[in-house]
Amino acid sequence: MQRKLLYPSLVLNLLFLVGAIFAVQMLGGWRFVWYKMQHRGLAADYEHRFQLLATMELEKGDIVFLGNSITAYCEWAELLGNPRIKNRGIPGDATDGVLSRLDPILAAEPAQIFLMIGVNDLLFHPRERVVDNYQKIIERILHGSPETALFIQSILPVNNQLRSSGISNADILWINTALQELATKFQVNYLDIHQLLLDEQGRLNAKYSSDGIHLNGAAYQIWKKALQPLVR
Repeated sequence: MQRKLLYPSLVLNLLFLVGAIFAVQMLGGWRFVWYKMQHRGLAADYEHRFQLLATMELEKGDIVFLGNSITAYCEWAELLGNPRIKNRGIPGDATDGVLSRLDPILAAEPAQIFLMIGVNDLLFHPRERVVDNYQKIIERILHGSPETALFIQSILPVNNQLRSSGISNADILWINTALQELATKFQVNYLDIHQLLLDEQGRLNAKYSSDGIHLNGAAYQIWKKALQPLVR
């Protein structure tokens, strides 16, 4: 009797497992599911901030900090003592998002753009796509606002010991090397913030983060020192 009951149970469990795997793949894969679990409500946050920034026009000569949550969560104008700095970071953003919202930024002909983007892409896309999109961003900026000084800032490391992110530091290093090559090719500035925040294992130093991705005040102070000689 027990054996007769065991086989249907195994079949049902197998069917459930296959169904679960299929559902995860339909949703975008394991990384996407993890991302949604860790960032519940982020889509609404993105849309709210996107709409807010759309109502705030830039002025010619402004200094734009462009990126994702790592940029958005800092008070750059206050940190660097410069009211011309405008924060255009949006939590959850990726290179596709930056491409989609470049036009109004370039129309203002900013004096400088400090760009850091790409870590969120690695949850969904191969690293090669990140670099391809970076090249598109650089070309759009150089063509749309040729007098703007562009600073490509390295993608920061992560620390998967603090919290698993599904992102590889090896991929981040690979992209940063490619970004340096793009900066040389297009004669724009490359700023290596990555190496300033590492621990001995090549991860984001735990003293600079609580979740392994985002930064605390001490990290932003280090970033500030690297930026101060460059911000007009």
